[in-house]
Amino acid sequence: MYRFVHLSIFLISTSFLFAQDFNLTGAGARAEGFGGAFIGLADDATAVVWNPAGLSQLERPEASIVARFISNGAKYTDNFDASLNEDESQSYFSFNFGSFATPVSLSGLKIVAAIAYQRQLDFYKKFKKEYRNPSNPSQLWTVNSDASGGANTITPAIALKLNPMISVGLSANIWTGSLNSTDKMSVASIGFNGSYTENTELNFTGFNFVLGGLADFESSSSRIPLKLGVTLKTPFTLSSDGTFKENDQIFTGTTDNYDVKQEIAMPFMLGLGASYRIGDNFTIALDYEMRMYGDKEISTDAASKSSGLSGNSKEKISQSGNNLNEFRIGAEYLIVMEQGIIPLRLGFKTVPTPLSKQTYSAANGDYIPTSEQVSGSGIAIGSGYITDRFAIDVTLSSVAYTQEFDTDGKIDFSIGTLSTSVIIYF
Repeated sequence: MYRFVHLSIFLISTSFLFAQDFNLTGAGARAEGFGGAFIGLADDATAVVWNPAGLSQLERPEASIVARFISNGAKYTDNFDASLNEDESQSYFSFNFGSFATPVSLSGLKIVAAIAYQRQLDFYKKFKKEYRNPSNPSQLWTVNSDASGGANTITPAIALKLNPMISVGLSANIWTGSLNSTDKMSVASIGFNGSYTENTELNFTGFNFVLGGLADFESSSSRIPLKLGVTLKTPFTLSSDGTFKENDQIFTGTTDNYDVKQEIAMPFMLGLGASYRIGDNFTIALDYEMRMYGDKEISTDAASKSSGLSGNSKEKISQSGNNLNEFRIGAEYLIVMEQGIIPLRLGFKTVPTPLSKQTYSAANGDYIPTSEQVSGSGIAIGSGYITDRFAIDVTLSSVAYTQEFDTDGKIDFSIGTLSTSVIIYF
């Protein structure tokens, strides 16, 4: 019955980091309105990060920016004791993406060059909670968690139209960014006050390529309004180094600082996409992306500055050992008016996560992962306004999935995102 007590308190300070799902995709409210099915469409400046070959469709320079309002939730349910149930949430704004792309002509070939910035992994976390010790109600525990920063990419890209039907593209992701995280647990009771604090500071580096291809059958002799796209993301190591500081004034009364190095093995990813236009105003699109996370690990090395002792740990990214393959489908209908165009979009996607269903091990006294992957789904609805000079797109999306802990309880995760994109045509 009280196995879940330990679990729920531990997850208070880690749940939103667990929600980091490594489902890396492109950016933009329009693409999100398609449920992320954009590999076979990729016809605006966000193509830099969806399918660089799609940049070849641009006829004039474009600049784009994307901002997001994100609301995360985690609801803890204990199947035996409702008093242990918890419901956590946080909301924040994030500048997610910016890009500039321009066509150039070289020896009769159409070339489009672009540069983009994207926040790939967002580590924002901020909340505070108070708890009474179940075995000692006079003892009050207070947990504070704050984190900021993220893993970002700066991405130059180039696309080449080989002939009216076939285009290729290449982008290079230069990974950068940082994480600053503080977790503090304070204990207050009659005759005793103490706290335990952890502070982590990391800086990220990495580099990988994205290769893209696009076939536009409407430009062929058949004139079929079909596009097929493919992207290949090369594997790489997302490295970080920094410090970990521990101040324990509850159990040992000691402090220590550690030098930390961490390596996240990012896998090979292959995405396939298609889009088909029905008439002049209706487009459907679908993607399938394979992300080979099944055998990838996060490796961490830490060395104490005071004692010189060091240690290493390795953790599987995918607790279940499964890959994070995702299916996406979306549609867009254009309402054409004299002054501009109003798009209506609807999208759906599957959401595989690195989490797995957990089972309780009496031998270990803890929960251990199973091979059953935690998966969810996401829906999106969007609209906007398009003119000859600019396009504004707004999309509201929702993602939900549930992690179960044996028969003891579960955590329901939810992520709501309001994305706004502005594209300016020069």
